[in-house]
Amino acid sequence: MTTLRTFTLSTAIALAMTLSACGSKSEKEVASGTYTDPETGKTADYKVTSDTSGENGTISIKTEDGEMQFGGGAGNAKFPAGFSPYPGAKVTGGFTATNKDGAGGMASFEVKGQAADVIAHFRKQAEAAGMKITTEVKAGETAMFGAERPGDSKSGVQVTATQAGDMVNGSITYGHGG
Repeated sequence: MTTLRTFTLSTAIALAMTLSACGSKSEKEVASGTYTDPETGKTADYKVTSDTSGENGTISIKTEDGEMQFGGGAGNAKFPAGFSPYPGAKVTGGFTATNKDGAGGMASFEVKGQAADVIAHFRKQAEAAGMKITTEVKAGETAMFGAERPGDSKSGVQVTATQAGDMVNGSITYGHGG
């Protein structure tokens, strides 16, 4: 994807977090336009939407090389092919992105349970998808693993699960080559 200046992407991410997207039919466009990178002259179109309450929405950025959509809620969260949410999990946010080299995204979630069980659930799915576990970390209440397809460093997942009382807050981040 065409590189946008760090400030622009940081601003967009902050807006997405603030807007907490839901993808509802009551969304309306609240801002749109074209951004021109002063260093490269390349452009990116952007659009911000909110629902009728003004509390939910999405941000999308489109360049000649691809598109990214993100926000809170389940509207922009997708799991990679072959992966399903942990039973009972509520998807709380995410993003998707595509470009000429592939696609990727992130889905965050919360669920009542144990972080170790959530990690085991996604690890089993990664291995069933032919991925090799390449990284495992356990630090305090957080567990994480990374996995990729052998011979394909562009295709993989990273799963994080943090225990917070009887709840687990987690995310699955993924990418795959074109």
